[in-house]
Amino acid sequence: MEINHKAFFKRSAVFLALASTLYQPVTFAADEDEDLEDVEVISVTGSRIPTDPNATSSVPLQSVSSEDIKLSGKLNLADVVTEIPALISSTTAANSNTGANSLNLRGLGGERTLTLVNGRRHVAGFRGTSAVDISSIPRALVERVEVTTGGASAVYGADAVTGVVNFILKDDYEGMQLDAQAALPTQGGGETFAIDAIYGVNFDDDKGNAVFTFTYETENDLLNEDRDWAKDNKIAQIQTNPDPDGPPLALIEDARFWLTSQEGSIAPGFGGREDIYVDINGNGIADCQESEGGRVGYLAGCWLTNPDGTVRVNQDGTVLNGLWGIGGDGGRVAFNKDTLMPSTDKAVINFNTNYEVSDDMVVFFEAKYVKTESTTFTENDTYYDTLAILPDNPFIPAQLQQVADDVGYLLLTQDPVDFSDDNESVYTRETTRFVAGFEWFLDDHTVEFSVTHGKFKQTDNFTTIYQDRQFAAMDAVRDADGNIVCRSDIDPTASYEIDYFTASNGLADGAYNSNDYYTFTPGDGQCAPLNPFGYYSTSAEARDFITAQVEDELTIEQTVVSLFASGEFDWLDSVLDGSLGYASGFEYREESSDERLDELRLGVLPQGTPHTAGQNVNDVYPYINAFLGIDNVKQYNTGGEYDVMDAFVEVRLPIFEDREFAHEFSIDAALRYADYSTLGGATTWKLGFAYSPIEDINFRGTVSEAVRAPNISELFDPRLPITVSATADPCDISQIDSGTGNREANCIANLQAAGVALSDIVDGDGNYAWQNPLTGRFTGTSGGNPDLEVETAETVTFGVVIQPSMVEGLIVTVDYWDVTIEDAILAVGSADILQGCLDSPNFPSLGFCEQFSRRSDGGLNDLTTGQINFARQEAEGIDLSISYGWDVGANEFNATLVGTRQKTLNNFFNPLDLSDVNPEVEEVQVPKTSGNFELSWSRENFSVAVQTTYQSRQSYREIEETLGLNGNQQLFGANGGFFDEVFIHDINASYQFDESLTVFGGVNNLADEEPFVTQTAWPVNPRGRTVFLGISYQM
Repeated sequence: MEINHKAFFKRSAVFLALASTLYQPVTFAADEDEDLEDVEVISVTGSRIPTDPNATSSVPLQSVSSEDIKLSGKLNLADVVTEIPALISSTTAANSNTGANSLNLRGLGGERTLTLVNGRRHVAGFRGTSAVDISSIPRALVERVEVTTGGASAVYGADAVTGVVNFILKDDYEGMQLDAQAALPTQGGGETFAIDAIYGVNFDDDKGNAVFTFTYETENDLLNEDRDWAKDNKIAQIQTNPDPDGPPLALIEDARFWLTSQEGSIAPGFGGREDIYVDINGNGIADCQESEGGRVGYLAGCWLTNPDGTVRVNQDGTVLNGLWGIGGDGGRVAFNKDTLMPSTDKAVINFNTNYEVSDDMVVFFEAKYVKTESTTFTENDTYYDTLAILPDNPFIPAQLQQVADDVGYLLLTQDPVDFSDDNESVYTRETTRFVAGFEWFLDDHTVEFSVTHGKFKQTDNFTTIYQDRQFAAMDAVRDADGNIVCRSDIDPTASYEIDYFTASNGLADGAYNSNDYYTFTPGDGQCAPLNPFGYYSTSAEARDFITAQVEDELTIEQTVVSLFASGEFDWLDSVLDGSLGYASGFEYREESSDERLDELRLGVLPQGTPHTAGQNVNDVYPYINAFLGIDNVKQYNTGGEYDVMDAFVEVRLPIFEDREFAHEFSIDAALRYADYSTLGGATTWKLGFAYSPIEDINFRGTVSEAVRAPNISELFDPRLPITVSATADPCDISQIDSGTGNREANCIANLQAAGVALSDIVDGDGNYAWQNPLTGRFTGTSGGNPDLEVETAETVTFGVVIQPSMVEGLIVTVDYWDVTIEDAILAVGSADILQGCLDSPNFPSLGFCEQFSRRSDGGLNDLTTGQINFARQEAEGIDLSISYGWDVGANEFNATLVGTRQKTLNNFFNPLDLSDVNPEVEEVQVPKTSGNFELSWSRENFSVAVQTTYQSRQSYREIEETLGLNGNQQLFGANGGFFDEVFIHDINASYQFDESLTVFGGVNNLADEEPFVTQTAWPVNPRGRTVFLGISYQM
């Protein structure tokens, strides 16, 4: 088959498309004297009206071609598409825990970016939202990807708040094509391989066409130990500056929780830390006085167990605050065996066919099945604090046995890595989609009817811990024959000890020991004793006993029935210089989401329980809500559904054509009314214009009102548990200077109201001294709201396109865009609630202050939030693209520059003060300036292109804390707090041997740039410099 090898070779075609607002399909060609009636019309994203490709759209349009995708050397479509600066904030497989991908235009959220396939909606890939998992779109079939900025709800329906990303697939393909490509990072690990097969055939005298596609992709994982910048706990944290003369915060490497360890931090009971029970290092100093965890009488941190069973004195490293330190023996944050990037296997089967029933009717059918499996592993399994180990426990290190006998128990605090050291988490995503319908052609009109049904299913398999089994297994003794067994096997009524954190969550109804057994029957021989002393000290039998393999399932279904007509009318000849274009129709859409948690996670008692299997544990023990994990919070299945009926109309009015000072002037408008089963009616609209005073220049603009309807989770979720880090408390001494001038006084009042004595809050000199007693996290709740309304967005775009005839091959576009979202749906974040209350001059008379509570020691113990229509978001910026192509003899050159300058991305999330702004521009993944420059050269069958991606500086943390905005302290100093600007270089080349065979390859991340020190996959993925090679064979 014939191909356009020049277009194939030049990856820079993507930037030509970005620069141009004129969509020029490969198949279009017309001689100057060809009758205009024979010119092909096409549909461009942003409008349903078929359009002359030489007409200028009012909507800014950017695109990526199939050649760009192929020559990128990247398997994930999201990795390629996000090279468009407008999509820079998107989620890709490299920075996703499950390997899923979703697109995010302008940083306003994936739920506000509508993703289409062939102009039709696609089933979502995330719980309760419309965001599509981009990895479910068959890469081999993508002809091009078109991206529009601006509200498009009037054209495509709800969720097109910030714009539309439309994946347009190949059709009417005839022949066979085999593509294969492999990529190898130069540092090793993370290898990828893909093979694509496409077979298309015409039948019944070319009336019909059928295309079958098969794709298999595999991506090997990367572990922290595979990269020097990630291994040995090097990924940096933002913490208290160890330099007392420096700014409050700094980046630190080898961050540790000094009050715990992976080996287990041991202490001789509560108190008595100045006594010399043993002198392990023989220096004459009480071992507990040599570390902060040892000195503090209610913590455990005097000794640690060595691999040979001996003990050593705990060493702190640098203590930064009440939780964090640098180095020493403290608990690490990240581990060498942790997954840095998941391994992924994907298979795609796709079948498309169409058939001309008659000269004026075509029927079509599409079917696809995609299965993706991503695997991750994390070493850290759980944690527990100050657990009492009784003196008859045979696992106690010999050097500490006398201490245990004298005191009556030992305390143990641990963040273990060996309770489940070989159990991976596997995320399986399956997408099935069918489209069927017909097109009916009537002169200048087309009627299309289609039915689309999509189903997405995600199955999560992972490991968690049975709480009663963990503590019973750790409570080991010797039986009469000297064998190490669980105490419960000798005495089925015996109580096991519970640690401070778990007990505080009510697992034993306020006690620190319990004889409640709910997942196994004591004395039945199931219990396998567990040795908690040391690093990787547990037995396989103990791990199997305490761990639960659970499986959660999420199913999302979507059905869309659509009927619309489009075409032209030769009306209003006295007013219009051209034919009136229109599109109008109806659409019915039904969405449902259903998440089924494993019965164990719901608290259903398993086989082997001493109670009735299948009964809920809460019915037996009212104070136990869950027996998996450490939080004791009730879990629920979630789900819901809604339907919507839309009616829409769109028109395009060509007012002037080929007139003096009006080469082209057209107006377009769209209106849509939607009737939701959940919230009633909503109306959206759009107005646009395109004006060319002369052929060389075109002005364009749009104004629109778009809507996003609340998704299923936002509407129907029950009160679900959330976890909040202990470090979120603004009243901790390490955080007290990080807010406004009101924080200290408000915290003192808030803590006193909880029952904390003033002497525990300030020292004798009146200096603030309260230290947060929480050592991990606390739980709260967040839920849906069935009374939510739609959120609305006012969007304005205005731009100019310059194609000077005196400089052939030059195209310049500049577009201004502004998006303002009102009544945005949001659950107020925990940090916003806490800081909004404690930083306010109106404390305590704010609703925020009623949404959290404290224990009598001041530690936070509850926080409540939920979805409401209150927020406002604003985004504003300018897009620029310049493309210039020129020839020198047989050599073809093309240079392109595409960039975005984002002026604002402001969130107004405080419902009590809507002027309280939370800016995001210059935070990570939201650079103020980003762009791509590409230079390509081709000569006959050979082509080469180099590309540079640029991102301006990005702040370590919230920009207001970095720059000291809105009353915040400048936490990193006058000139600190930013990652430097970054340049990322790629190169690719291709050679066509003949009409059938092409080879291509290149190097991505040529300079081997690394992620920012706090990140694992930004601004580059963790692979580093990667060499790729591919082959394409057609016949």
